Amino acid sequence: MRKLPHLNGAFRYVLLIVCVCVVSVVFLFLPFPSKQNSKQKYSYYQHLSGSASDSSLAADELNPDQYQLNLPEVNQYHFRRKIEAEALKLPQNTAILRKRSGYSGKGYVGKLPAATEAAMTFTVPVPQTQHYRITVCAAAPETGSHALRVNDEVVSQFTIDDTSHFTKITFYGIFIEKGKASIAIDTIDTKLDVDYIEIEDDASVYQADSSVRQSLCNPDASEEAQRLYSFLVRNWEQKTLTGQYVSDENDREMQLIFQQTGQLPAIRFGMLGMGNDRAAVDSAIDWSVYMHGIVGFMWHWNAPGSDSVYAEDADFDLDAAFRHKDVRKLASLTAEEASIAAEKGTVSPELQMLLTDIDAMADMLRPLQNMDIPVLWRPLHEAGGGWYWWGADGFMAYQHLWELLYNRLTEYHHLDNLIWLWNGQSAAYLVPENTYDIATVDIYLQPQMQYGSRYEQFLSLKKITGSRKLLALSECSALPDLEMMQLDHAVWSFFGLWYGEYLMNPDGSFRDVYYSSNDLYNLYNSEQALTLNDFRALYQ
Repeated sequence: MRKLPHLNGAFRYVLLIVCVCVVSVVFLFLPFPSKQNSKQKYSYYQHLSGSASDSSLAADELNPDQYQLNLPEVNQYHFRRKIEAEALKLPQNTAILRKRSGYSGKGYVGKLPAATEAAMTFTVPVPQTQHYRITVCAAAPETGSHALRVNDEVVSQFTIDDTSHFTKITFYGIFIEKGKASIAIDTIDTKLDVDYIEIEDDASVYQADSSVRQSLCNPDASEEAQRLYSFLVRNWEQKTLTGQYVSDENDREMQLIFQQTGQLPAIRFGMLGMGNDRAAVDSAIDWSVYMHGIVGFMWHWNAPGSDSVYAEDADFDLDAAFRHKDVRKLASLTAEEASIAAEKGTVSPELQMLLTDIDAMADMLRPLQNMDIPVLWRPLHEAGGGWYWWGADGFMAYQHLWELLYNRLTEYHHLDNLIWLWNGQSAAYLVPENTYDIATVDIYLQPQMQYGSRYEQFLSLKKITGSRKLLALSECSALPDLEMMQLDHAVWSFFGLWYGEYLMNPDGSFRDVYYSSNDLYNLYNSEQALTLNDFRALYQ
């Protein structure tokens, strides 16, 4: 091998200087992605919150006026009145009939035509401004849907299944101001026979109950998770936290809300299982770290071995996974133990597949745990509907799956940052009280319906949970009415507005089908709604 000539001292010194200069130039001028992306993300969130300088934003957009609620005075007064349908002026093409048995009075009004708005209207003198319950006694020739309208606003829809007898349908907590009230029945799917309506005061609305549990169900819950839950408890029955689902990590929904209101929601809800879960988690971490906002996640869990959450698209046998087994012991199996047990046939293949999916989700959630970020965690949603695989095999299989999931994530994986949201949508699907923290419901209405407070669902959920849990609107199609929530004493802990058509058009502009931009502005700037700025100021 040929030897290189020996370098003298001066040449070596010059060569060293050149190398140092080259390295310095590279360090100063070449981009470093991780640092640059972090800086861009931080600047983006500064802009989104209004804390960054931006001449395109007007002063009133950064400091919007607070919207004051206008609550009428309520005067409780005992009242009850029954109005026979046949005593009214008959609608066109109807008649007083006596063919059906079980009617009251001298008969009933029959053959109200289908698909008719205000097919029959009752005018009632209301003695005081307060809440009332209204009972409709009606029958139909076939199963169909109808609606109750009070003072030209649809307050609720109802279905009559029994075509042989008159059915009583009672609507609770309907707020009516003093004076003459118009109570109408809309026919939707079928003709209708109406016997009578009855209206009486509903004092149950004013019965206060603050017996909710003060601590999280997980005895090992992290300090930060308990702190967030305690904040929710302090504001229970007083104020509602704003929440918004995002379609992806770009947060277009957040930008639109800020443009419309000058505010941001306190809770950013994301979805896992629908795409790039790692990006979804990273974006949630950014929301917590840079904005100090609340993180929420739902799990869009595809049936093991399939690519769909819908029962009709999957043949997964959930019941077989738990047959004659101790669920808590199953939840404690290591991956290796589960594999060996599956080979021996002592546990089912379905159970092993469930554990595999849960373990994968635990890995996805772990960065949030490691950074001590509490999560409003909503798995196995809308089970009572039966359209998702986790609810289609009945309430027992669902409850076993909930127990497996809860124990696996808390006792095996020690994800103690989770605040558990139960969203079973049915009393039959209620899980043990010590395995969930907040009871929630998803309520979607047609665009023309007033969203109001959804008092009936609030009262139903309160009864199901024995008044021991916080209640929240985990998904909604429109903004809940803050004034009606206060009047109805149905103040949901928080709401989560769904994305897409419920907020924006495909081009990213605001969509005013379910509510107006004025409604959005007023809610986000009301003293009764907690936005991101409110949360950060109060969360001490």
